[in-house]
Amino acid sequence: MYKWPLNVNNFSFLDRCKIACFILNGNNRWTQGDRVDKFEKEFADYVGTEYSVFVSSGSTANTAIAMYLKDNVYAPNKRKIIFPSTTWITSISPFIREGFEPVFVDVSLDDFALDLDLVNQYLLENDDVAAIFPTSLLGFVPDVDKLLDISESYNVKVMMDNCENTFGEFNNKNISSFFTSTTSTYFGHQLQSVEGGFIFTNCPKEYEYFRMVRNHGMTRSVSNSSDYENCLVDSRFDFSILGNNFRNTNINAFIGSIDLNKRSRYICKREELYQLFTRNLDSDKFLLPKNFDNRKHIPFSLPLISKDEHKKRLILDYCEINGIETRPIISGNLLRQTCFQKYANYKNFRNSEFLNNNGLYVGLYPTLNKSLLLELLKFVNTI
Repeated sequence: MYKWPLNVNNFSFLDRCKIACFILNGNNRWTQGDRVDKFEKEFADYVGTEYSVFVSSGSTANTAIAMYLKDNVYAPNKRKIIFPSTTWITSISPFIREGFEPVFVDVSLDDFALDLDLVNQYLLENDDVAAIFPTSLLGFVPDVDKLLDISESYNVKVMMDNCENTFGEFNNKNISSFFTSTTSTYFGHQLQSVEGGFIFTNCPKEYEYFRMVRNHGMTRSVSNSSDYENCLVDSRFDFSILGNNFRNTNINAFIGSIDLNKRSRYICKREELYQLFTRNLDSDKFLLPKNFDNRKHIPFSLPLISKDEHKKRLILDYCEINGIETRPIISGNLLRQTCFQKYANYKNFRNSEFLNNNGLYVGLYPTLNKSLLLELLKFVNTI
């Protein structure tokens, strides 16, 4: 048991009683049904999108987006997708499985997201890009205005992985409201439904596709199923697209809905703890993403990125001795990973290398003990 884990369970005894009553009530359906519909409506209202689709994980949400791009955007001359060189593996692997070729671009140390100057440079010289799929790494908000400009200038689709960034805002709007985006409600993330993920979109065509692909490709997954009707088959088992089973359950939706109702408190506490962290971390020794007036960072975790590579080992040793759970900065440099080495030389991604060699993160959650945080900061500032 860690004294300071990466995350803790959000649910009180009263929450657990509510969940137990839901399960014990014989009238309540456990598999996908009305509670999933309710949770989707609540989450879409919070984020500020027309639609949301609740799926089994953030990874399956990304997979559904990859499938959509393959079926609707892919062409022999448009088969590349731009990804950051530091992100989670299932932010990329579903797209490769669907036949896309990844183009890796280094990250910016200003916000840990795609370096958009490098993206712009690539697009100036290449017209074979089907989409850009940036990640809000560790919950830090990328430059949405610049992404919008790039999308319009080059007529290239932008979709976004916000699995670690449920609460972040750009110009006072939730980060997932600008592009078709995903987030995660896995236990270790900012909101919890035990397991789960979301796709947010304002496009009716995408919404119908995501609902069908979630449920085996069945046309009865959408309200206007007659638009896809095949008179050669039974309408109850009419498969319009090559779908999968990405469904989630009423149980997970009920749990997630309880947690979503507590979001204001979570946001306030995360902001408070992150501000305590940044105020007390020696900025001469450690790197933090920049603050921007139009971006509201609500981090998923607390990054400790030393400007001196040799201090990382000392911090890891301290954390291990003192019961503090740590992780690398997600993948570090993805191009070091066996499954991605054939796409590029990892040494060419300077900023990802820096995060890989110098960085780690510790947990951030609303009930984190401030004295534990200050003790850690006191140590790292003196080494």
